[in-house]
Amino acid sequence: MARFSEFEEPVGFPWKKLLLLVIVLGICFMIGAGTALALLAQFGDFPSIESAAAYRPSVSSKIYDRHNRTVGEIYIEKRTVVPYTAIPKNVVNAFVAAEDANFFKHRGVDYVAIARAALKDVLSGGYSQGASTITQQTVKSLFLTPEKSIRRKLKEIILAYRIERKMTKEEILFLYLNQIYLGDGAYGVEAASHAYFGKGVEAVSIAEGAMLAGLAQAPTRYSPRSHIDQAKARQRYVLRRMADVGFLTAAEAERAYQARIALAPPSSFRSKAAYFLEYVRVYIQEKYGIDALYKSQMQIYTTIDGRLQEAAHDALVEGVRKTEERNKYKGLQGAILAIDPHSGGVLAMVGGVNFAESQFNRAIQARRQPGSAFKPIIYTAALDKGKTVVSTLDDSPIEFDRNENELWKPKNYDGTFLGPIPMLEALAKSRNLATVRLLNDIGVDTAIQTARTLGIESPIERNLSIALGSSGVTPLEICAAYATLANGGEHPTPYFIREVRDASGRILESTEPRMRRALPPETAYLSVRLMQEVIRSGTATAARGLGRNLAGKTGTTNENTDAWFIGFSPDLLAGVWIGFDTPKPLGDRQSAAAVALPIWIRFMGRALPQFPDHDFPVPPGITFTRVDPATGKALAPGAGDGISLPFRLGTAPETAPDGKQRAPRRPTSDDLL
Repeated sequence: MARFSEFEEPVGFPWKKLLLLVIVLGICFMIGAGTALALLAQFGDFPSIESAAAYRPSVSSKIYDRHNRTVGEIYIEKRTVVPYTAIPKNVVNAFVAAEDANFFKHRGVDYVAIARAALKDVLSGGYSQGASTITQQTVKSLFLTPEKSIRRKLKEIILAYRIERKMTKEEILFLYLNQIYLGDGAYGVEAASHAYFGKGVEAVSIAEGAMLAGLAQAPTRYSPRSHIDQAKARQRYVLRRMADVGFLTAAEAERAYQARIALAPPSSFRSKAAYFLEYVRVYIQEKYGIDALYKSQMQIYTTIDGRLQEAAHDALVEGVRKTEERNKYKGLQGAILAIDPHSGGVLAMVGGVNFAESQFNRAIQARRQPGSAFKPIIYTAALDKGKTVVSTLDDSPIEFDRNENELWKPKNYDGTFLGPIPMLEALAKSRNLATVRLLNDIGVDTAIQTARTLGIESPIERNLSIALGSSGVTPLEICAAYATLANGGEHPTPYFIREVRDASGRILESTEPRMRRALPPETAYLSVRLMQEVIRSGTATAARGLGRNLAGKTGTTNENTDAWFIGFSPDLLAGVWIGFDTPKPLGDRQSAAAVALPIWIRFMGRALPQFPDHDFPVPPGITFTRVDPATGKALAPGAGDGISLPFRLGTAPETAPDGKQRAPRRPTSDDLL
């Protein structure tokens, strides 16, 4: 038996024949590849290289809040194109070292690397995608499909050679570093820097640049969010390659590896502002077109307040969840709007509890019965016709002919009757019968005209049932109407977008607040005072804990189908609607005070600290008189009880006769309309 050491050739092994076979195969491969390249280059169908020079990829249009902070992006691919000069050298070097160390030496193709990869393919019997230079990766991303085939690889090589003849190395790197996908939904180094580190690429450190470069090979596998160990191992590989090729010293590479990487928290704001951002996207697309939206890197400055938007979303979702749990049902929806009453700027908008499940924006698209939330419009119309806050209304049974064969008998929510009561109490306690009589007194047409003046555009039925909110409105409409009262009678037109600019900063449109005098300031002030009593002693006393000058009104429709609360401070208005998309009862005793008001309180509790605490401005035509609220009569000078109420000049009530006993105050109930 023949014996040999591991360093000796086995007797009879055909080394020379094997070497000759490898050489022949190599020559044949080179001849075949060269021929294929020549034929493909001559007769193949190739995209124009000139289009790379006019690089115009899909980019992100950015959306900013009222403090000019980025709150969202609109994109097909989340990308912000930055010039090559804005990308730090350490970031460029990291990608070159990791992906193509000979980039500045070859002419688009690294033939040594290709031969090495081809030999590996022959020996393994398979096909790999290795040996692609940065230039090849760039042309593949810009011009070719992701299929794995010899023909596609040959086209990639030809295009890489052609693009190197047309563009400088820096121009190719500009394309590559803005085009590449780096995970977390980010395309290009600028978007990736913001996604992972919360800052632009110009501020990225050596350690962070190496981690970005490590993502190029496999963004999911090396994601620092989900696979930090693999991400750190890949970062070490990149840093060592940077040292190997002379971009860093070994000591610098080690220090970079040991440096702490602070990842930016993944943003949840996009989901919390989804309805607002979608409204902006649709508006911009309809006005400027799809190409402008997705390829012009537009800058959209909105009225939204990021902190208020988060507070609104959280309050609505939590409130709906609690109502569902309390009543053991699912599918409840809601909407919340916050408006600056002095400008009309929409500060927050949530159109539902889950945008992924339903994109229907209930804040601006749902037309629902407002119930008693419509009553302030009736009372405003009455005040404008000369009524005072203590004018007497009759809260007793009444009936009207609905038609020849049917009577309409409205009733109060609690089934009781209070008899003669002042307007202040009638609205505070949301007395239906008193309100129906008031509407009958001033006239339906007068109330409808006031509603139109306040900004209600939805159809309004011409009958007495509108006193109880029978005609549907959108949350945006009724919030704008209330904002008119909060703003001293000037109607602010709601708007969402302050300014739109293109990528160069050129202003495409700009919106200034638009005001229209709708009511005398005295009428608006008196209406506000009526609604303040709703919170002080009426159906919304739970809001007293906020400790501010607040006014508002609850609204519940028949069978507790819809629940509303719209309220405001001198500088902030918010409205809440809760209900099912297909109307059905919310449940026993699930009135506005139990369902909508807690959401409003939760939101305002977070929002109000951002605004100063002050009184509603008093117009010049208002005077104050101390009255007995139960009788509506003025008290004698020096009287220590009663309350001070506002009146138009010349309309203050007479003083009650001496010795006349005041009527007792009636108790309130939190579950009233």
